[in-house]
Amino acid sequence: MAAAVDHLAVDPRPEGAFGSADVLRIHIGAYRVMYEIGEQQIRVAAIRLGPVP
Repeated sequence: MAAAVDHLAVDPRPEGAFGSADVLRIHIGAYRVMYEIGEQQIRVAAIRLGPVP
């Protein structure tokens, strides 16, 4: 998961990301990563929702 989150610094809108223009989410295994894109920074919050079947 850490590698995918680190990659957001290079490509903040990867294929599969969804949400609004400035607040996006990606799925990584059993985790959902929600992040905000600003002018100078990307703010990332990893939220565990539970096991994914």
